[in-house]
Amino acid sequence: MKKQNGQIVLMTLLVLTVAITLVLAFIGRTTVNTAISSQLEDSARAFNAAEAGIESSLKSGIGSSLVLSSGAKVDTVVTTIGGAANVYTFPKQTSTTTTETLWLVDHNADGSLNEASSFNTNLVTLCWTQEATVPALSVAVIYKRSGTYYVARGGYDQSAASRANNFSSPTLAGSGCGTSNVYAKSINFSTDFGINVATDTLLMLRVRPYYSGTTISFDPGAGSLPLQAKRIESSGSVSSGTTRKIEVYQQYKSPSSLFDAVLYSQSDIIQ
Repeated sequence: MKKQNGQIVLMTLLVLTVAITLVLAFIGRTTVNTAISSQLEDSARAFNAAEAGIESSLKSGIGSSLVLSSGAKVDTVVTTIGGAANVYTFPKQTSTTTTETLWLVDHNADGSLNEASSFNTNLVTLCWTQEATVPALSVAVIYKRSGTYYVARGGYDQSAASRANNFSSPTLAGSGCGTSNVYAKSINFSTDFGINVATDTLLMLRVRPYYSGTTISFDPGAGSLPLQAKRIESSGSVSSGTTRKIEVYQQYKSPSSLFDAVLYSQSDIIQ
């Protein structure tokens, strides 16, 4: 009888041990799931607050600090890009399917062009980064002369000779626009395109890469570029300390793709 009682006690202890282990594991899993759910909820609240800050600044055009009804805080900073005598680099690498617009004229508050305030420096530098596949650039300069709009075009390729595409070679390969490992083309609006910056109104430069994506920069030389865009940085935070940040670039509306229509040929085009 004593032997049986000992076996019963041992089995009872084993069952209790297994039960306690299962209960502790369940409690641990529940605690972890609750913590994860809380983190996800805080992350979503912080992200939503950051989005609300972006929407507010897109409407008002200025930064702000707000406390939302949910208790989340949001701080938004708006920075203008361009409008200074320094190098302008497009925010991200430009793909071969994208045409970038570099504005050479100011904009009014309603987004329309202010042709009375135009870039008027004759010598500038266009740069693009060296990539595994050598990128080429096509450039369209849209300008206004005596009330009529014109388009002047150029094409630049470090591998122009081997590709036989009739593009021009860049001015140099190495450094330019304040950085290294780039191709650079020194542009003279007068001799390269027949544009008189003193009497003609420069409106925009349309740039598209071929063969490979690349990061494009523009050095205005002695001049100052008009405003190109606004960068909006919005940080949302909640009481737990969770913070989420969103960054948006608000650029001026791009012109019609009609300006990009062009026909290239390795030989003369005969009508």
